[in-house]
Amino acid sequence: MQQSTISDIRALFDTSLDEIRAVGQIPTAHTATLSTIDWEIGASSCFNGSLPLHRNAVAPISTLPPELLVRIFHFHALLEPPRSGLQQSGSIGWIRVTHVCQRWRQVALYDSLLWATITVFLSSVEWFSETLARARNAPLIVDLEGTPNPKIFPKFLPHITRTRELRLRNLSPFEFRGVQEIFALEAPALEHFELGLNTVASIIDFRFAARTLFKGRTPKLRTLSLSQVAIPWSFIPRGQLTELKITHFRGIFNCSTSWPGSFWDDDPNQLIDLLISSPELEVLVLEFCFPPGLSQVSLGQPIHLPRLSHLHLGGSTTHVANLYTMLQLPSSATLHLRCISEGSSTDSDHLILSLVSAHFHDLTPSGFKSFRVTINYMENLVDVTASIATPRSTIHHSHGLGGDVNSEPELALSFGGVSEYGHSTYGDVLGRLCSMLPISNLEVLSICASEATQSVDWYKLFQCCTNVTTIQARGRGTTSLMQALSPLEPTKIPGSKEKYGKRDDGATQPQAVTDSAGSHVTGSPFPKLASLLLEDLNFNTVVPYSGTLYDVILNAVRQYKVNKTPLQTLSLGRCIIITADRAKSLKKFVQDFHWDGGEGLIDPWKAVAIPQTPSLGHR
Repeated sequence: MQQSTISDIRALFDTSLDEIRAVGQIPTAHTATLSTIDWEIGASSCFNGSLPLHRNAVAPISTLPPELLVRIFHFHALLEPPRSGLQQSGSIGWIRVTHVCQRWRQVALYDSLLWATITVFLSSVEWFSETLARARNAPLIVDLEGTPNPKIFPKFLPHITRTRELRLRNLSPFEFRGVQEIFALEAPALEHFELGLNTVASIIDFRFAARTLFKGRTPKLRTLSLSQVAIPWSFIPRGQLTELKITHFRGIFNCSTSWPGSFWDDDPNQLIDLLISSPELEVLVLEFCFPPGLSQVSLGQPIHLPRLSHLHLGGSTTHVANLYTMLQLPSSATLHLRCISEGSSTDSDHLILSLVSAHFHDLTPSGFKSFRVTINYMENLVDVTASIATPRSTIHHSHGLGGDVNSEPELALSFGGVSEYGHSTYGDVLGRLCSMLPISNLEVLSICASEATQSVDWYKLFQCCTNVTTIQARGRGTTSLMQALSPLEPTKIPGSKEKYGKRDDGATQPQAVTDSAGSHVTGSPFPKLASLLLEDLNFNTVVPYSGTLYDVILNAVRQYKVNKTPLQTLSLGRCIIITADRAKSLKKFVQDFHWDGGEGLIDPWKAVAIPQTPSLGHR
């Protein structure tokens, strides 16, 4: 049909051209001839232009029903939301589909839900208004980040009653007054509300912004999240929340002091009443926002939270311990506790350890599978995370130990101000915790300690963890752990069994075993070790009775191979001093060797390169 139509047009064109040539011989007909030609050109162009439209109309994608097409647009909108309005090229996200063809544009404009989600920072008032208009009466999801154009909020106020989710993140405290009018309006459809400032240097006191939260008219509110915003506990609705997050950055003030005029002066019983009246809570996050009087509150009515799955508490050890003691949680709830010591008293610190131990007492029979310890000497902080799940991968080819082995730990516990615990030390805190937790079946052990300390005996803490297959070690403070992997030469005593000696620093050192025949059977504290991942170590560090740290590591990997259990993986990242010869020597004893290729430099202010010293046991 198409070929015959084109042939007919061509024949008609040839006939018309002959007639035009004949008429064109008459000078008076010249103008008429040009007009005829122009008409023919126009008709031909119109026909040729309609051919692609006819072709697109029969394409498979054009046969999709509008319901399916708009469904696809919704998926696209989730994957690629518009960003920063229309001012920046390539920032309109999924809205590009409206530029493909007229039909797609009509389908997109017809569906108001596509336009009901307004995300990220929008600087264009015109675009914001247009989006609201296209959303018509659909429930709104508004997610604004940064400091918006001040003209945007007046445009938004009439629509607060139909807003289902409202997130105002990273706002400037200087622009906070621009959003105060929002809080003075009723929000009957609001289900999720988030408000946060972009600074750690100040906190906005909410009671000066409004007398109540949305006039107390938020019957559907389920999640409330506030960051750097102080709000009286009496403002928060009771009985309906499933998620409550109030977080303040530590360091703005002393966590045991009061801030005049703020909600911290409120009766702590308001907080307790809020929690008692919120049995549907599934997520509870309260960090550095406790009223000072909480430390004096005597134990009263228990707080039952049967649905809670995540508990995050941060503040003074006394505040955290007092509130945690009142809570009755499911054994499956994950715990994230950030405790700051208030002085020399250790009663609250020990209470926290006991409470955590009791919570995980009925953990799965296998206990924790991965365990991470971080000691930050600059901030006087001990941080522990533990998980019942084994990480999918702990090998980082490019940056060594750049990732966290516990992406979603069941336990995250930190203690600040460790040196203020009186006679307690880093080792005491870790020793108590490790003795209480079910860690005997650990498979992944990660230790990060930037500076060496005499108070932590890593081998003594984890010598019961004979199922460890992966060890991650970062920083100079892990040297003693490396030495534990390389036992000292045994004392040849016929008939003796396993012996343990003391290094000059007092730490326990595993030794080799001598059987009844007098032959050496070298023992290993981690007989199933398969992967050793090292980062930020100085291979020239002197290790007592063992030469340098390089000698210790070389002896350890050699010993595993001698025992016919060679390491599968050895990874070195940002270590000093590593030469190509040293790397080649280590590679011979492992199956899979990863090295970032950097030989490293010695910082003259922190360490001094020394000649290699013969080590005992492998020369």
